[in-house]
Amino acid sequence: MKRRTLLQVGLTVPLTLALGRASYGAQAPLPMTLWHQEARPTRVKAIAALCDAFNHSQNNVTVKPELQNLADVYMKISAAAMAGHPPDMMFTIPDLTMNVAESGVVQDVSAEVNKMKQMYKVDPLPLKSFFWDGKYWSVPLFSEDHVLWYRTDLFQKAGLDPKKPPKTWSELLATATTLVEKGAVKYGIGVAGSWTLAGTQQIYPLMVTAKAQDLFDAKGNVVFDNPNTVRAFEMYQKMFKMSPPGSETWVWDEAVSALFGGEIGMVIEKGQYVEQWDLRSKLPPELLAAAPVPIPDTDGQHATVVWYNGLLLLNRNERARAGFDAFVQYLYKPANMAKLLTVAPGFYLPVTEEAAQAKELRANATVSRHLAAYTVEIQESKYGYELGFTRQPYNHKVGRITGQNLISWTAQQMIHQGLSPEAAVKAGQQKMLEALH
Repeated sequence: MKRRTLLQVGLTVPLTLALGRASYGAQAPLPMTLWHQEARPTRVKAIAALCDAFNHSQNNVTVKPELQNLADVYMKISAAAMAGHPPDMMFTIPDLTMNVAESGVVQDVSAEVNKMKQMYKVDPLPLKSFFWDGKYWSVPLFSEDHVLWYRTDLFQKAGLDPKKPPKTWSELLATATTLVEKGAVKYGIGVAGSWTLAGTQQIYPLMVTAKAQDLFDAKGNVVFDNPNTVRAFEMYQKMFKMSPPGSETWVWDEAVSALFGGEIGMVIEKGQYVEQWDLRSKLPPELLAAAPVPIPDTDGQHATVVWYNGLLLLNRNERARAGFDAFVQYLYKPANMAKLLTVAPGFYLPVTEEAAQAKELRANATVSRHLAAYTVEIQESKYGYELGFTRQPYNHKVGRITGQNLISWTAQQMIHQGLSPEAAVKAGQQKMLEALH
């Protein structure tokens, strides 16, 4: 944060300046609204505490966090932008950023990003996902990725070596079968089957390992309907049949409860399992393990899905930009970034080398207890693909596909309509074309 030069002309220096806090004279702090979509009570409380700490660190702005529903935030932010009343700032992911950018309210934050790049070692992958038309549209804050979560004790009960988790699709299916046949679990694996983001997040990891990560070709044409996508949906169908009854309505929490309760032995998901293990389970941390997402037996690739999260500026006012800049600088300090990452410990992954090495991050009780699994997540993020942002130039209408969760809609055609994977993928391609036009 820039320090102001004080011209002492016989006036007493204000106490706040003497304490090193900036002042704008009698001007009241500018209130700035921050939208976020982290609904869990522990995260709501932690984000509020982080904003309070920032507010007390300076006098220029006051950041007020406001919780939004993830299920309708795409529509709500678009409506707010079109009405001319968007929040000042917002936590975002690339496709949501691009979706809102169509309204013209998203501000270029290249100056803030470049400043952070000069001060810290920022991971180039999230930077790439928030960069198009020669500008940065969001400041990367943290990432999330998918790994295979499994119960080591249930593996042992089934006679499986927990140090040798499945690496291929055939091994994954065989492991799920063995867990059931040996009586370790009732169902081998948990799979969300709903027409939601949770459903999409179950399928896309299979797509990226099957080399079907691209939704568009180099000219922006939809290329969802291809043999690699079909084999990913074939695998999803096999996994879904091994999941407990009712999985067609599952979102995120059902699989968490099933794994922690010993009903299933594995799930491919993000790092909320670390966070929730310590909140919900009294079992030892070493019973929860993580491994890379299994890949196809032939012509597959070591890959995962990553979700880059950043901070949007939606207010073009000069004071608002100064407040945004101050907030970014505050968050990027390693100790403060550690506080942000431990809003959801084990779930949020660092996007700077300094944050990854911050002693405050590793000192967090949950991160410390699950450091082995957290390290796997961080390592796997290097192989991550962001849905809709795998090939440049990006299609600016990608949010019309991702916002409607059309990948999980495609799965619904198999689950509820009885279509084959080939027919479902073909229907998904058509649905995406309609959404774009």
